[in-house]
Amino acid sequence: MSGNRTLMTGVVVMACLLLAVFAFRLKDSAGKNGLTFDEPHYVGTGLYLWDSGDYHYAHSLYFHPPLAYHLASLALLTLDLDDIPRSRETGRHLLSGREPPPSQVRLLSRLPFIALACWGALLIFLWAKEVAGGAAGLFALALFTASPIMLAHSSLAHSDIPVAVFFLQTLYTFWRWRQKPGFLRLGLCGLSLGLALIAKLNGLILLPTLGLLLLAHEFRVWPIAKRDGELALDGMVSAGFFRSGLRATSALAILIGFSACVLWAGYGFSFALQEVEGGSLEGMSLPAYMHSLIFDVKANAQTRSIYFFGEIGGGGDFWYLLPVAWLLKTPLAFLLLIALALILPSEESRSSGRRLNFLIVVALAVYLGVVIFWLRVPLGVRYLLPMLPLLHLFVATRLAPFRGRRGLAAGMLLAWMWAAGAWIHPHYLAFFNPLVGGPTHAHKALVESNYDWGQALPALADELERRGNPPLWLAYFGGDSPVNYGINGRKLRDCRPVSGMLAISATLLRGVYGLQNPFRAAPEGCFDWLLEYEPVAQPGHAILLYEIPEP
Repeated sequence: MSGNRTLMTGVVVMACLLLAVFAFRLKDSAGKNGLTFDEPHYVGTGLYLWDSGDYHYAHSLYFHPPLAYHLASLALLTLDLDDIPRSRETGRHLLSGREPPPSQVRLLSRLPFIALACWGALLIFLWAKEVAGGAAGLFALALFTASPIMLAHSSLAHSDIPVAVFFLQTLYTFWRWRQKPGFLRLGLCGLSLGLALIAKLNGLILLPTLGLLLLAHEFRVWPIAKRDGELALDGMVSAGFFRSGLRATSALAILIGFSACVLWAGYGFSFALQEVEGGSLEGMSLPAYMHSLIFDVKANAQTRSIYFFGEIGGGGDFWYLLPVAWLLKTPLAFLLLIALALILPSEESRSSGRRLNFLIVVALAVYLGVVIFWLRVPLGVRYLLPMLPLLHLFVATRLAPFRGRRGLAAGMLLAWMWAAGAWIHPHYLAFFNPLVGGPTHAHKALVESNYDWGQALPALADELERRGNPPLWLAYFGGDSPVNYGINGRKLRDCRPVSGMLAISATLLRGVYGLQNPFRAAPEGCFDWLLEYEPVAQPGHAILLYEIPEP
């Protein structure tokens, strides 16, 4: 008994250490990386929502659910901002002014997302530990906190991390409810579902996922354990197809009912009912959340410029972009760990992890089916963020308890994965594995939020300071202000060749967006003349610095 207690204490201490290192890396990254393209919008809209309570689906929310806005501005409520007028542009005003310092605003806006990412890391530890023991919990936690993709997005004030964490939390609470049914666990799952829905619209993918899992349970395809003290809903004896389907539908309806309460609270204790303008539903009064969904469906049917290995096209041209992006942005060590878990699972995992594996496979299949074959605007690997913790969970529980050669191989691959992340710190967003030549050459394959989202401006300022702050031409894509970093840059306004020093964001270099309009592609071949030169530096990997000789 004493030995078990000592072992458990060691597991808890190691988990706390991993979480502390994760939090430190995120805070350091948040302080050293500039604002991405969308972050000022989240900060300003959040402050406006707290002050006005105006949840108009278009004028205030830009057709997105409000949770990420609230989080991005939460810590800023501690500052004295009474003299600053509230509007959706408040964020850009704050981040281009002097008081409070933009660096303070940037860090404070990101802290809630760092805390949420740490909560997600703790959830993955608890789930793996519950299924396969303390070693599996620590291994899953180590994978989560070493993932460059998770590290890149966990320190940004954006909706991607909230939906990923609450997606994971919903599946975990659902798992615990099916393990030991009860109204409290059912309610927690429903509330978590509501948080995922109000974080980002891809949280809606949980509805078919949970529906399929409920049906699989009712029809004994997924025979997860039942115990005494179940809900009356669960205590009914199955009597054929109709009753089993009705039970599954009733359970899903209860979960949706709980989630509706969260949506009501998240929209300022209202559903923000507004009339539809135009279309077949014109004049109908719908909640703001439904307006967001309608807009998203329409936007998904439209085209938007996507860059992929030298070609620019619409999202429908590159339906396979997201899995390829994940393959290229995932450390080779983790790809090998997945292969090891598939080919050489431990004997213990064959029995204890079978039910968990079914849940993971269903969740992955539904999510990937939607985002790959329906999503026509696959802007970045961040759309796959809700799936990554499930892969960490799968690997950890399949390989536990890490004995013999399997354990040695898993430990070595984990150390390799940690080394890859430590090497690129704090520029995680630009991480690419050697399959595409690493972060130096990755802009030839993918840009935008996969690589260059505006985060490298502080790194450019540091590089220019080492060179004596020379004047230069600047073509920057992002949400930050070059003036805040003392950059003596003259804005590049067209595609014509120039001479002298020039710094250009990789996203603009590859022509996916124009210099004047960030939602339209640049003229074809706009910067082909620049590709003839080799950059003298790549600050933060994502900005290329050139010295162009006089003609």
